[in-house]
Amino acid sequence: MTGSLLEVIALNVRDAVAAEQGGADRLEVVADMAADGLTPSPETVAAIAAECPLPQMVMLRCDAHFAADPDVLDRLRRDAKALAQAGAAGFVFGFLDGGGAVDLAATEALIHAVSPLPWTFSPGR
Repeated sequence: MTGSLLEVIALNVRDAVAAEQGGADRLEVVADMAADGLTPSPETVAAIAAECPLPQMVMLRCDAHFAADPDVLDRLRRDAKALAQAGAAGFVFGFLDGGGAVDLAATEALIHAVSPLPWTFSPGR
């Protein structure tokens, strides 16, 4: 299948190296899969970058509620800068409002925060 891309979730360097050896094209780097994937530390991203050449799409999410108030967005903006400096090639994020619809304001805020890096929308559940 031409144009296919195999993206594998990685929690740490061991996962990243195994994904590369298994033929992955890129990584989705997260922390805490029990919470559907949260923002990993910049140290994790840097450690993966030092051992694995695959591009890292890094999760930006503080909790499993998939909501983002102004304080959360401020934190994620800061996290995005640190993660980009650590080696993130792009980001994965997505937020829902109280009714379960896409939170367009939060999503747009992070689109601007991560620019010019690419992003993928993933609201979770």
